[in-house]
Amino acid sequence: MSTFVEECRREWKRLGVPDSLAEEMATELESDLEEAEADGVSAAELLGASDPRRFAATWARERGLVTERTPKKRRRWMWVAVGLALAFVFVAVLGLFAAVGVSTQTHASPPSAQTVRSVVITNFVGLKVCRAERVASSMGLRVRTVPHGGCNAVVIDQSPVPGTLIPIPHRQRRRTTVTLRLRG
Repeated sequence: MSTFVEECRREWKRLGVPDSLAEEMATELESDLEEAEADGVSAAELLGASDPRRFAATWARERGLVTERTPKKRRRWMWVAVGLALAFVFVAVLGLFAAVGVSTQTHASPPSAQTVRSVVITNFVGLKVCRAERVASSMGLRVRTVPHGGCNAVVIDQSPVPGTLIPIPHRQRRRTTVTLRLRG
């Protein structure tokens, strides 16, 4: 069974376990194997089909000599990096199109026509005021709160009412205002 112990030693060295501790663990492992054989249990029965590298790594982790590896986090960061690289390429290609003068619009509208989009007012009642303000802002709306309150204030009424269709000009100078009544 000395080959098993030697494989464990090599794995501990690879994992960065200090030599003195690796030698101590190897001596302890040899002693345990010899004691098992003296009790009539063969080393093969005790260890089974155990992989020496996995056995050594587990033992070192249990003693706190090496940290737990998290390959999932590494993979997650890899996907984040790939996503950022793809976003960079996409932006670069769009910039190249703009520099060359290639239009990315699918249809042209007359230059004098004013583009208008509509927004359906959502139901803000029951939301905390900070959340309601973020939602309204993302819709292109301005928020007025009565009375003024902190982020923990809850919306109890609103004007215009939920479901109202509001036309919003493309290049508006003043945004449509939603008034939220708060309970503090």
